[in-house]
Amino acid sequence: MTPPPAATGAVEPPGSAARGPRTLRRPLAGRLADRGYLALAGASALAAVALVAYLIAKTAQQTGPVWDTFGVLGFLTGTEWIVSPAQGDPVFGALPFIYGTVATSAIAMLIAVPLAVGIALATTVFLPRRTRGPVASLIDLLAAVPSVVFGFWGIVVLVPWANPGLEWIAEHNLRFLAIVTVLLAAAALASSGAALRGVLGGAAGLLAAVIALTLAGVLDAPFGLLEGPVLSGSYVLAGLVLAVMVLPIITAITREVLATVPRDQQEAALALGATRWEMVQHSMLPWARSGIVGASALGLGRAMGETIALALVLGNVPNIFGSLVGPGSTAAGVIALETGEAGDLQLAALTALAIILFVLTMVVNGIARLLVRRGAAGPGLLTRVMARRATGESVTGAAPMPEPEDTPAARPAVTVRVAEVSRERRIRSRVSEIMVFGAVALGVVPLAFVLGKIFISGIGLISWDFLTEVQPTDPNDVAGYGIGNALVGTLILTGIATALAAPLGILTSLFMSELAAMGGRPRRVADGIGFFVDVLLGMPSIVAGLTVYLAIVIPTQQFSALAGGIALAIVMFPIVVRSSDEVLRLVPHGLKEAALALGAPRWRTAWSVVLPAAIPGILTGVVLAIARASGETAPLLFTSLGLQTYSTALLEPISALPQLIFTFTVQVRTDESVEFAWAATFVLVTFILMLNLIARLTARLANSRETR
Repeated sequence: MTPPPAATGAVEPPGSAARGPRTLRRPLAGRLADRGYLALAGASALAAVALVAYLIAKTAQQTGPVWDTFGVLGFLTGTEWIVSPAQGDPVFGALPFIYGTVATSAIAMLIAVPLAVGIALATTVFLPRRTRGPVASLIDLLAAVPSVVFGFWGIVVLVPWANPGLEWIAEHNLRFLAIVTVLLAAAALASSGAALRGVLGGAAGLLAAVIALTLAGVLDAPFGLLEGPVLSGSYVLAGLVLAVMVLPIITAITREVLATVPRDQQEAALALGATRWEMVQHSMLPWARSGIVGASALGLGRAMGETIALALVLGNVPNIFGSLVGPGSTAAGVIALETGEAGDLQLAALTALAIILFVLTMVVNGIARLLVRRGAAGPGLLTRVMARRATGESVTGAAPMPEPEDTPAARPAVTVRVAEVSRERRIRSRVSEIMVFGAVALGVVPLAFVLGKIFISGIGLISWDFLTEVQPTDPNDVAGYGIGNALVGTLILTGIATALAAPLGILTSLFMSELAAMGGRPRRVADGIGFFVDVLLGMPSIVAGLTVYLAIVIPTQQFSALAGGIALAIVMFPIVVRSSDEVLRLVPHGLKEAALALGAPRWRTAWSVVLPAAIPGILTGVVLAIARASGETAPLLFTSLGLQTYSTALLEPISALPQLIFTFTVQVRTDESVEFAWAATFVLVTFILMLNLIARLTARLANSRETR
């Protein structure tokens, strides 16, 4: 029996069966629509890439006077930054700011990485299953707090609270260093697998050495890296604030890498008699080592580009190899604080700093992503060496494989003897688990302090007038004023950024998906676009703002809401692309292949099949990008400028909540302005937390719909 013709709408002429099968071709209109769809998506991707590349190239062109005046090596190794010298010409050297960037990032990593690994282990292994999700969500909330809020909290709350302790450290620096060394050595010995007697003996020996050195007066000598004077800002406190800010990203990636450890590998270690900590130490951590290093490098890239928090907490004092309890400056911080009033040569020097910062973060993020990808593969199954180290002795009593004719009843019983867990191993594992739970507590404490302070200090001024009136012009008289103009400005700026970044980002991700499906050269083009997006994803926001300032604001001689929106769109674009691309990868290939096999053109398949399946995840990415852009301050400092009245004009300056908070805490600071800034902070954080909650609910509803 002859099968019916394919459901394509075409009718075969008589006698066609005798001539063999014919090649089905879509109508001309369908082919043209497909080409138009690919052309639109490709044009969007290329336009976005070309625009950002143009802005970066335009920025790089502005650095010529610096290289001509000081030379590349002279600028990179210069130790002085003198804008207005008493005699001679200005001198600009980048080394103090490179040092400050590296020093604060290193301190942040020393604090954040152990805490992040401990929290990731707790939320994957040690905590009860019901509490793992809520604890992870609490830590993730730290990522929803804008950097200007962390900086504000640091300079108003953390610095006054911590300075007395820093003064004691400055007076007893070597004693403090010796005590910290003893504690860290004891913790390392306790978690490394050393015997309990060795741990206690080593700690006692180190403590005795500290006491002997103290009695001999050796520890009374000054130590340069911990000397005073202690002022309003310091490397230590800036690194602490930075550690809290990068903690969520390191924790989230480490948690995902640990989740890739095969379940049978973990169960094998436990079945061989290992405690939970020994299983983690010898089975999970070796598997996830490269992923953890990659997550740390991603956090490092985020830390190196941080601007406002460090500008508030660290100060702006160029410093090389000075005291860690004293002030300093970073590349991003000096760009934010000096660009608005910079002359030609100073602006070129600041632009050169931005290029250096961009290159550093690009290299760090590139290495990090390679390590994370390698970390997902793992080193293989649990080896016998790891099993012996985990249990103390090998397993005995292994039975030979039964012959095929054997029956279960005829097989001899197999006895497997596993070494009992000794008292020392139980104590060592318990101490390590306590350290893991302590990391969770230390991770939750900053969130509680920050959100608690925001609520207590900000709720008092909240009223309808506060939400609708314009901001005060006198920082000493804030009664009767509000944040209405800044709130409207924030909505306008994020609206402009979303209107630019969301459609371009979604079309770019669709174009990358279509090219990847073609294979060959198109796939390599998609990989190239993806690499460029990854570069943008790691670009510091201050660099995005500076590029728009140099390419748009200076040529037009006009600060504007449009310029601010474009700067925020550069921040949002890679987030939208990457989140949409990851969601599109999850759409089953069978759905697309079925639609194409039924004769649907590519544009119809994308519109009617792919996008409906991926739209919840895409919307989640867009909302998260909006939340990120809403809290950005650095790009707005020299693009939208700020305005003290209501404005909806796109080509005029406009105010924003992050910018208002920065103004009332840095540029002018009184008791009244600080109280006003706390209330504005409460509104901003509430808005961003609501956006994150909407994103999470959207993702959860999408997941529940897929499971049904």
